[in-house]
Amino acid sequence: MIGIRKEFGLVVKATDGVKVIGGQLSQVRYRRTLAYPFYSKVGNIPPARHSRKQTVFKRLMDEFLGPKNYKGEYYLNKYAYPNQDHTTNYVDPETERGNSLLSTKGHSSRSAEQSSSSEGPKDGEEDTESNLLGSGGNGKVRNSLQPFPMNTHCHTNTQVSKEMKQQIINDVVNLSLTPQSVALKYGLKIQRIEAIVKLHEIEERFKSEGKITKDMQKFADVMYNLFPLYDPKKNAENLTEIPIPEATKQSRFLTIAESEPFGPIDAAQEYGLEPAAVTLQRLSHGSEPSSDDVKKEQKKNSRSFIAPMNKGDRSAFRFTNVKVGKVGYRYGKSFRDNRKDRKIDFDAAGKMYYPIE
Repeated sequence: MIGIRKEFGLVVKATDGVKVIGGQLSQVRYRRTLAYPFYSKVGNIPPARHSRKQTVFKRLMDEFLGPKNYKGEYYLNKYAYPNQDHTTNYVDPETERGNSLLSTKGHSSRSAEQSSSSEGPKDGEEDTESNLLGSGGNGKVRNSLQPFPMNTHCHTNTQVSKEMKQQIINDVVNLSLTPQSVALKYGLKIQRIEAIVKLHEIEERFKSEGKITKDMQKFADVMYNLFPLYDPKKNAENLTEIPIPEATKQSRFLTIAESEPFGPIDAAQEYGLEPAAVTLQRLSHGSEPSSDDVKKEQKKNSRSFIAPMNKGDRSAFRFTNVKVGKVGYRYGKSFRDNRKDRKIDFDAAGKMYYPIE
């Protein structure tokens, strides 16, 4: 809304929060309304503790936290201690409405009002609580693995149960199954299968060396009971997800004609990568190489040996077959490793390296 009026010979132009007087800009402050929670209404605000002077927000916070014990813990708050039954315990403002105490006797002034209001709406009032399908606040049922009510894209990750870990270790170690087949069997990614086997080896080595203390074991048990368990039927991972190649993380510029077609296959050829369709087909058949297979292939391709050490030698030398001109520098050649226009290149794996000029 814009209004123009004359005061003392000056033209005053008023807008929302801004006034223009004689060509000078001045801001006008208006009274702002504090953003109280939706459940804090008149007559529903708890009194101040011990007759102290407290703001409404401080009263609501004290009501939410509850009393303390001699250890300084909010022992009546249901969020004070972690769950130990593989379930989540996230704040749900739509259902609890600020009342997060397990036992509200003598501490909550809203419990009686909430119990009376839960009987049903009065005459002429709409039942707004029954219209909510869940605690998401947007008409959607909230997932138990969803920590934030309004963010449907953020979910808590699940952990593999001890029984499933033993089955995976038995399939890989005892039955000698490939990580690809085990990943397809349990719906887990290959990297996760390899991590389970590797961590099992480390745990067994720590047990044999006596490095696992009582505190470590107690902490591991608490964390295991805290997180939800993995269910292959509900939480199966996407095994066809293509990992981001290292080469695509660097920008490349190519000059082409305006009428020349350029698509994803041309971009893959420019980066020296295979098309996404070929990668998806390879992943769907479980032919994605694991890290152990990659290391074996690299060791097979690199023909190198370590020279024997004689008495008095301090270093061991490794000799590798390479092509002439691909390694080393010519005597007297200038280096360009600190220049801005230093050349870069990419190998077959898509990793960037600095070629020898």
